[in-house]
Amino acid sequence: MMRLGVALAAASLAATACAPASSGQAGETARAELPAPILPSLPRQRIVLMSSLPLVYGAGVDMAGVIAGKADPHPLHRALAEAHDLVVPDILDAAAFEGARLAILVQPRGLSPQELVALDGYVRQGGRLLLFADPMLEWPRGAGLADPAGPVRTSLLSPLLSHWGLELLDPAIESVRLGKSGAILVHPGQFGVLHGRIGDAACTLESSAHLARCRVGRGHAVLVADADMLDPAILEKPGQTARANRMLVRDLITGLVAGDTS
Repeated sequence: MMRLGVALAAASLAATACAPASSGQAGETARAELPAPILPSLPRQRIVLMSSLPLVYGAGVDMAGVIAGKADPHPLHRALAEAHDLVVPDILDAAAFEGARLAILVQPRGLSPQELVALDGYVRQGGRLLLFADPMLEWPRGAGLADPAGPVRTSLLSPLLSHWGLELLDPAIESVRLGKSGAILVHPGQFGVLHGRIGDAACTLESSAHLARCRVGRGHAVLVADADMLDPAILEKPGQTARANRMLVRDLITGLVAGDTS
């Protein structure tokens, strides 16, 4: 869509420089072109992944395409499946979370009340959650807003967020580059703090409220108000933006599994 094109063009212009003046600069440029790992180096473990996005087989790939060997998993899914015991459940319940220290939700479908309770309970009992919740998802671009097979275009996790004292807002920002990480978010949301909330989650906002870090019971959750930052068109495009977005995911996971959300 136009917003993604504008964001990528801006990122490309920002990363473009004159011809390198030395072999040292050329080496730095070459390293910047290499894909950065999207996951930290961790002991093999059970990790839960749920998304309404086509992370498993790739956008536009149906079962016939999978059988024909045309599957193109998302970089995050591919890395998780290669390095860990990845679980992609249809339903979030105690069985799905059993033995998992980390759960990653990327713009998931609307969850039932029972699933919301299970997710909240998982975190409260010591689990780690990385959640990407987008108020205006723009990828994949082939699926229409009303396509039942397409992803959820606006996050449906308001019940969980409000239980943790937060709300997800759409400030109508085209794109933003996070100052500390350099990652680019496309039409990101912002989290707001609700007052007089029910529940005991303690959340702090950072990066202009595009990120929220929460202590929920004995567990931790990191919330990102954007899922377009995981668009393969960004993650697989050579350059600094892909590296920055991948490294942000890696660093968020590193902090979560270490129990550090600061």
